[in-house]
Amino acid sequence: MDDQGTPTAAPSSDADELHALIAAGGFWRLAPDWVPRTGYTIPDRHVLGRMALRLLALSVPGPGETW
Repeated sequence: MDDQGTPTAAPSSDADELHALIAAGGFWRLAPDWVPRTGYTIPDRHVLGRMALRLLALSVPGPGETW
């Protein structure tokens, strides 16, 4: 949903979803209060796509690991 409560289209990729989360300020609810809120560059979709893929890779057990 946008700021007016209107439903928005589903994101076409994880990177788009991550970009929307950061653009909406939602990322900061996930970070501890001691993390500085200013001084960062806005990541582009390519960087966010790589980050989303890496987070996905970290979310599955590696060889020989069980969760």
